[in-house]
Formats: sequence, structure tokens, C-alpha cells
Amino acid sequence: MQLKEIEELYLDEVQGVKNVLYDLDAGGLPKLKHLSVQNNPYIWCIVDSVEWLPCDAFPLLESLFLRNLINLEKICHGELTATFFSNLRMIKVRNCDKLRDFLSISVFRGLPKLQNFELIKCKNMEEIFTIERESEKIDFHQLRFLILKFLPRLTSFYHEVKSHSAVQITHKELTTDKLSKEVISVADFDAPMPFFSGKVMFPNLEALELCAINCEKIWPCQPPVLPSFQNFTSLIVRGCDKLKHLFPSFVARSFVQLQHLEISNCRVLEDIVTQEDETEFTKFVFPQVTFLKLWDLPELRTFYHGRHTSEWPLLKRLELSGCDKVNIFTSESFNFQEINEALLNIPVQEALFLVEKVVTNLEELKLSGKEITMIFQGQFPDHLFHNLKMLEIMNDRSENFPLGILETFRCLEKLEVRSSSYRGIFPNGDAVRHAPMLECIKSLKLWKLPDLKHIWEQESESDSILQNLEILEVWWCDDLINLVPSSVSFQNLTILELWCCRRLKSLLAPSTAKSLVRLEKISVEGCEMMTEIIASEVDVGEHEIIFRKLKFLSLENLECLVSFCSGNSTFTFPSLEDLFVIECPMMKIFSTGVLETPMLNKVRQNQEVDEGFWQGDLNATIKWLSKEKNVQNFEEGCDHPFIYHVE
Repeated sequence: MQLKEIEELYLDEVQGVKNVLYDLDAGGLPKLKHLSVQNNPYIWCIVDSVEWLPCDAFPLLESLFLRNLINLEKICHGELTATFFSNLRMIKVRNCDKLRDFLSISVFRGLPKLQNFELIKCKNMEEIFTIERESEKIDFHQLRFLILKFLPRLTSFYHEVKSHSAVQITHKELTTDKLSKEVISVADFDAPMPFFSGKVMFPNLEALELCAINCEKIWPCQPPVLPSFQNFTSLIVRGCDKLKHLFPSFVARSFVQLQHLEISNCRVLEDIVTQEDETEFTKFVFPQVTFLKLWDLPELRTFYHGRHTSEWPLLKRLELSGCDKVNIFTSESFNFQEINEALLNIPVQEALFLVEKVVTNLEELKLSGKEITMIFQGQFPDHLFHNLKMLEIMNDRSENFPLGILETFRCLEKLEVRSSSYRGIFPNGDAVRHAPMLECIKSLKLWKLPDLKHIWEQESESDSILQNLEILEVWWCDDLINLVPSSVSFQNLTILELWCCRRLKSLLAPSTAKSLVRLEKISVEGCEMMTEIIASEVDVGEHEIIFRKLKFLSLENLECLVSFCSGNSTFTFPSLEDLFVIECPMMKIFSTGVLETPMLNKVRQNQEVDEGFWQGDLNATIKWLSKEKNVQNFEEGCDHPFIYHVE
């Protein structure tokens, strides 16, 4: 097979190939720029220099992607020339379970242009490369992005072969360094090795993601001769279950460009910054961080064990949940006694942040119920959260939504509530009392609230509390029996989405529907008991309802839906262009009343791009689609023989 002129090569489930270069073209691929190999159980190496004379086989190769190669044992077998991969900029490897190491250090040295290195789900990977001489160092000068995820046996970025003199310890006793006069214990040799050390340099690294690796320590306690972290803009650490401390103070101080910091699911992490000395007071400043996430850290007790402050002057989004052993905020204005009383008797030094140093420019805040309770009980000055626009609350086991928290967030525009036990959101008395704060809210999203019975109570006194609401999304609220009372109006609503609210029988009352003068999109899906979108009312005269700006309407997986409305109301959709009716088997007519859809010329039955169907008007089209579906079901049934049991 001659492939010398090819620039891009994708090998997917190619039979009989065990050694990519040798089996395809041992002479090399001099013009190849992109190589992707996946889903092959036969390949055991990409390049085998033992089988043929080494050459610069990939002089122009820029990207190498390897995926789902279950028997791949080596990238390179044998020695390669230093320029073999000299132009390589991107390496991505995923699901190659027999790989134990990646490349030799000599090959890594021959990657002067490598910018992106990604290694994911290689369960036997133990090291990236091996350093065989103690004085040996490697500089990944151009590397910008490093991602290492789901590598359960990986304890270090490299493996260092120790000399005999370095490992020979014959006496279990204390020794003394004659120059420093410091006592050194043999136990120091048993200290966990850092994942990175001064022998590997990343002077231009911008983003680092470590997820589910087997390291106990990421950085060494002493700073390297040359800095490696000053260009970091993103650091993500997830699921590292042996990690007790994230980084030493010298690393924290070097994060002058850091913008995104995320630490989650580290089950034994006790602090963020390690205390190396007994300094009387330490100040940490993260001048560029805009996003901070601390998530599911059950043993976290403090940011830094010594007396300290941390400042986050540009922080825009803060996410905190599952940090149950630490207080989130304290205030410069609290004395020790007030903190003990207001913040659940946790000592002042154990709070993660001084609220004044964190929330000055905060715009988005995501908290669990515990953290919300702490803020609510903490009685912080209202002006501190004056820039907050979005609040998301999750995992709250309370029965009622803590509406009083909105007094702290007076300029809130987006409210999201997820995975909580609330039975109601806006109870009558509380909603009226907090009406001024609710008037600012433009977006309300309710997700996974299995106990929610109502958002507003019936006959509510708070019918006009969300007059500026523009977006309403309600997902997976199984017990919800009424979206809003008939007295509620939404003059500014533009988007209405409802998913998997199984007990709802209708979406809106006609009186509420009349108020939707700005509505542009309706999407309803997976509501098993819904029979109509606009409820038909007994002993009420005909309504004329105009959805003046509605352009998009999607009705999907509504197995009991009979029609959009079974009453005799008149419906006008002057702007409707996109209508999806998908898996609504009971729907045989759109509406029994007068119906006008001047811009509509098709009804679609899937979300993919298709031509749709049209039979002159909307009701006729729905009838025709229903008949076609019945015919299709009958024909499919005829394809299967009936079995009769004769007794």
C-alpha cells in the first residue's frame, strides 16, 4: 500500500494491522500531518524500529490520535532518531489499557513543538517516561495544555531510576546534615513523591487537568530553580482520592495569570494550600481568577492552616458544595463570639474566605443548602452581594425554599434550583413580603425537584411577583400538579420549557396564555399525563388567544396528548414557523376551535432537518399524520406472525 502522498490518515477497525508504520508503508509517510487510529484489537505498536531501519518516518506529523486500541503496548518499539516526531504538536490517547508507559525520554526530547498532550482512561499506565540519570532534566518548552484523566496506576509524571548510593539506607536511625545542622529522619525518604518535580519544566503551560490519578502529592515542597507555573490560566483537579494538600504556598503565589480553579471529589483533601512554616501572617492574592469551584471535599477544613487572608478581586463565579467540615464565609466585621453563634460554632480561622475579599465583583453563585443556610444565618451586609446576578441552589433537604435569602441578593436576575426536596417555591405570605427582590428575576429554572407540588400556591396573593420573568424552565418535577394558578400572568416571558413533569395534565390556563404577548418558544416533552397544552375550562365562554411572537413550538413524547386545546377557543399564531409533533400517538387534531397559522407550512416529526409534512392547514396535517402513523403501526404489526394457542 503506497501512502507517501497522503496528509491525513484515519484508521478505524482496519483488519490485520499490528504495526501501523511497518504494515502500511515501512518507508515512512513523509507528507502525513494527521494520524488517527481507533477501534483496532490487533495493533500492538505504532512504530517498530526493530523490524526496519529507523528513518524520519513522520517529518511533518502534527497530530496523533489513538483511541480504543485494547492491545496497544507501545507507541514506539526500539530506538528512534531524535527528529522522528519533530513536528508533532498534539497527542491524544484514550482507552489503551495495555499501555504502561508512553514514550522514552529521548523521544520526548525530540518533541520541541508539542503543545497539547492528553492521556485518558489508560488503566495500566504507570509513568509517562523514565529518567535514568539523576542529573537529567526535560523542558516541555512549548507545551500549553496537559490533561491526564482516569489513570488509576499513575503516581508520577515520570519514573526516576535511583542510583545505588541514593537508595542505600542501612540504619533505621536519625542522621545529621553537617552543613545545615538540620536533623533528617529516615522517614523523610518514605514521604510521597510529588507528581511533578524540578526535573520536569513547563515554562509555558496554560492549562492543567488531573482527574482520578493515584498521586498523594502534586508539587514538591521546595520551589524549582526556574518557575513553571507563572503562565497557568486553568487548573482542574478532580477525583484524586489520596490527595491531602493541593499545592504549597510558593505555587499559590506564582498563579498570577490563573483564571479558572476547580477542585472536586477529592475525598481526603484537608487544605488547599500547605503550610510550610510558622509565618505569623500570610496573604494570598489571586489577581486574575474569575471562576472558583470547590465541590465534594468532605474533609476540607481550611484554605490554609496558618493565619491568613486570600483575595479574589476579579472573581465572577463561585461554586461551593459538599464541604461540610468547613465554614464558607466569615466577615471582617464579626468578632469571635458572633461567629461562634451565627456560624455553627466553627472557629474563625476555619472559615474558607473573608466575604469582603471574595464577593466584591461576584456575579454568579452556586451553593448547596448547607452553604445557603450559613450565609442566611451569617447576616452579612446586603451591599456585599450587590453585583450578584445568578444564584443556583442544589441539594437542599428543606421542605420550603428559603425565600428570605433573597434579601441578601437584592439584584438577582437568574434563579436556578436543582436536586432539592422543596414542596413549594413561592408561598403566599413570603412571596408578597419579598416581592421587590422577585421583580428583578428574569430567568427561573427548576430541575429535579421530585417533591415539588406547586411553584405558586392556588389562589395565590403573589400573582404578579415575577412580572419581569423572561425564561421559565421546569425539568423532572414528577409531583408537580399545576404549573401556575390561572390568575398568574407573564407579559415578558419569551421561553417556556417543560420536561418530564409526569403528573401535569395541562400546561397553562387560557387566562395565563392570553398574557404571553412576548412568548417566542414553547417546548413540552415527556409529560406522560398531559392531555392538552391550554386547559379547557368548564362553564367559561370562548377565548381568543393570540400568540403574537411565538415562532417555535415543540410537543414531544406526550403519550396522552389529545390536542393543543380541546375547548372552542380561537387560536392565532401569526409568527409560528417551526412546529414539531413527535411521538404524540393520541393527537388527532390540533385544536377544535378556529385556528390561524399564516406563516406555518410544515409539521415536523423529528428534530433533525427534514422537509416536514403539510396538508393545506394545521388540523388537516395533524389528522393526516395520525392516519399515516396508524397505517405504519398496522404494517409493522403484519410483519410479525400471530401465534394462536389452541386449548
